Amino acid sequence: MKRLRLFIAIVVLWLVLLYNIERLSQPINLSLLAYIFIAIAVTLTICIPQLHRATPWLTLGGQIVLFLSLKAWLGYRLWGTATPLTVTELSFITLTSLLARQVNHALGEFEDVVTNITIETVGKSCEPFVASQGEMYREVRRARTYQRPLSLMAVGLGDGTLRDTLPRLVAEAQQAMSKHLALSKIARVLNEELEDYHIIAKQNNHFVVLLPETTEENLAALERQLRESVLTQLGIRLEVGTSSLSGDIITFERLVEEATVALERGRKRPSSSESLSVQHRSPS
Repeated sequence: MKRLRLFIAIVVLWLVLLYNIERLSQPINLSLLAYIFIAIAVTLTICIPQLHRATPWLTLGGQIVLFLSLKAWLGYRLWGTATPLTVTELSFITLTSLLARQVNHALGEFEDVVTNITIETVGKSCEPFVASQGEMYREVRRARTYQRPLSLMAVGLGDGTLRDTLPRLVAEAQQAMSKHLALSKIARVLNEELEDYHIIAKQNNHFVVLLPETTEENLAALERQLRESVLTQLGIRLEVGTSSLSGDIITFERLVEEATVALERGRKRPSSSESLSVQHRSPS
C-alpha cells in the first residue's frame, strides 16, 4: 500500500511539473499532440492491468513509433531544427510511461492481495453464520432428542495478534486487510483440522463451530489441538470460547451466547507469553 501511494504521488507531481514545463522553462515548447498523447498513454497504462505483464521496452517502443507516426501525419517537423524538441518529447513520454507502469504494477500487487483475502478457502467452504443456522438448529434438536453430547466453539483472533503478525502476513497491506487475511487462513486450518460433520460458520469477526458428538472432555483436547495448529502453521494466537449442552444450556441461542461471551472474555485477558510456548516446546 505504501509503495502504491508513493508511485501515485510521484506520477501526480511529475504530471503537474510536465504540464507547467513551459512556464518554468521558456525554451521548451511542447506540441499539443505531446500533451494529449502523454495524457492518453498514462490513462491506458494505468487502467489496463495486462500492460504491466508485457515487455516494457515493447510497449514503450510501440508508443514512440505511434507518437512519431502521428506527429508526421499531422504535419509536425521531426528532425533538423525540430530534433531537440522531438528528443525532449520522446524523453518525457518515456519517463511518464515508466512511472505509469510502476503504478500499474503496484495496483496489480494490491489486487492480488485483495484476491488472496476474498478467495474461497480450500476444502469445505466456510458459510456465513446466517446460512448455517438451520443446520446447527437441527443438530441441537437431534442432540437433545437422543440425549447425545454436543458442544460449540467461538473461534477468533487473540487480542494483539494483528500487531504481532502484520509484517509477515501482508507486508504492505493495511491492518484491516491483514485481519481479513488472517481470518481466511484460520478458516483453512479449521477446515483441515475438523471433521466433515462439524459445522463451521463465520459470524462477524470470528467463527462459530458446532461440534456434534463432542463431550466437554473431548472439547478441551480439541481446543488445544486447534490452538497449537494455528500457532504452528500461521504464528497466530487463537482465542476460543466454548459451551456445551447441559441442564442450564439447552438452546442453540444459549450455546452461541455462552461461547461468544467466553471468547470476548478471553480476548480481554492480558496476553501471556505462555500462548507462544508451543513453538518452543522441547520434546519430553
